[in-house]
Amino acid sequence: MRYLAIVALPSRRLALARAAIEIVLRRLAAMAPSPEVDELRLRAEDYLQQAQGWAHTKPTVEDRESLMKRVLALHVDVARLERQSTGT
Repeated sequence: MRYLAIVALPSRRLALARAAIEIVLRRLAAMAPSPEVDELRLRAEDYLQQAQGWAHTKPTVEDRESLMKRVLALHVDVARLERQSTGT
């Protein structure tokens, strides 16, 4: 019984990846529509889909690290776009 309860819960890494990606999606939703926003949103949605796949298939360490690095780069790109759009 206890084993089933543990398996049913998402891993902390999955939760962290999903939360980081959802933050990006919220920040993008607050921005004016543009081709850059669309491109970043598509990247975020792709990364979210990859992270959600971890619930079914455990990622390798390399896959997990790669996705987290791409999510970090995505955060940087969103911050850069936010600065450009506000002129700071």
